[in-house]
Amino acid sequence: MNFLKKNKWIILILILLIGGLVASIKYLYRAPKQIEEIEAAYKGTSINFITLLQEDSLKWNNVSIEISGTVTELVGNNFVMDNFIFCQLKENSEPFLSNQLNTSITIKGIVIGYDELLNELKINQCIILN
Repeated sequence: MNFLKKNKWIILILILLIGGLVASIKYLYRAPKQIEEIEAAYKGTSINFITLLQEDSLKWNNVSIEISGTVTELVGNNFVMDNFIFCQLKENSEPFLSNQLNTSITIKGIVIGYDELLNELKINQCIILN
């Protein structure tokens, strides 16, 4: 009993540290949210979005958006929308078919950046909504 009286603060601190460590590990290694679950910060056309992007491109980095436009080019399993939005499809999604070229679609994805040199917006984890 004498041992517990002397070291009760040390034992309490150790228990709190271990609890904090377990909580931190659970937080850091949690599963990422799926694109289907994330609420889109912007919903609209690609033409309107590019004007917002030119005002402040950094504001839209790592943000989920839902845009509609026309497929203008196929690049492997990925595609380009309205000649300036490069859409990288989510893994395990259906490949984009060549007969879908020049069709109007709506996609949802996460903005990963705006390439000023190529004047191209890059979106990854894209899913086709219609």
